[in-house]
Amino acid sequence: MKKVAIIGGDNKKGYEDKLKTLNFELKYHDGRIKRKGTKNYFSNLLKDVECVIVILSAVSHGTMYAVKDVADKFGIKVVYHRSKGISSVINAVHDNVAFY
Repeated sequence: MKKVAIIGGDNKKGYEDKLKTLNFELKYHDGRIKRKGTKNYFSNLLKDVECVIVILSAVSHGTMYAVKDVADKFGIKVVYHRSKGISSVINAVHDNVAFY
C-alpha cells in the first residue's frame, strides 16, 4: 500500500476514506504548528511517503518551509495545492503519484 501525506485542511476523514478506495494510506497533519521541534515531527511523519500534498490555504509559512526542508532531505516530491476540497486534493494525488 502506498503512503501519501496531506498537510493542511480540515477533512482528514474525507481524505482518508477516499484514499482508502484507491489503496493508499494517509499520513495527515492539520498544518498548525503547536510547538518547537516540528521538523522532527515531520521527519517521522514523512519519511516513508510517496508524495506530500501541502494545502496552501490551510498552512502557515512556517509549516510550509518545515515540510519542504524535510521532504528535500528524504527526496520526496512536494505538491503545493491551493484548494482543500476532497476531490481536488485526491486529483492532485492521482496526478502526482504513479499508480502501478
